[in-house]
Amino acid sequence: MKALRLFPKLVIVVGIIFALGGAVTMGAGIYINNFVGDKLEAQQITTPEDASIPNAPVNDIATALSMADIIQHHAADSSQGLSYAQMGRFSTPDGAPAGTNNADEALKDANGKPVANQARNTQLTAAGLVTSLSLSAMALGASYGAIALGLGFLVLGIIITGLGYALLGLITPEVAKRFGLQPVAASK
Repeated sequence: MKALRLFPKLVIVVGIIFALGGAVTMGAGIYINNFVGDKLEAQQITTPEDASIPNAPVNDIATALSMADIIQHHAADSSQGLSYAQMGRFSTPDGAPAGTNNADEALKDANGKPVANQARNTQLTAAGLVTSLSLSAMALGASYGAIALGLGFLVLGIIITGLGYALLGLITPEVAKRFGLQPVAASK
């Protein structure tokens, strides 16, 4: 009889573990969501008028991606569609965004040193900003996934615990009497 009671108790323990794991996962998701949201809000970024979501504070997935898209669009305009890797380090006398990597062909400053290619620097800054905003959006999305997964495990844990308790009631007279049931073991 003791071995028969062990299985429902193990089911209850497994259910409790699932429920606790779900609660912890939900808590982690909520924490990450608040952390990333607070960091985005602290930057006080507002999308420009030509963004897909105009004049909105950047504090969620949609506004972060809208801002990333418009930054990339503006950077592409300033570089005539060239990426950072396609542009030279130095400006050329004609001012073309492609620039050059050859210091001899570069535009020189008053000291005779090559001038940095500002279009390339802009593209580098834009790439960093786009990456940061995209990662923030991804972190927020992952936090929503963690919250949903945690909720699922919490519910599953409660159900499994209830099933274990029901199984225990079927074989334990004391538990069965609490619910006005006839235990299976007593009917033999």
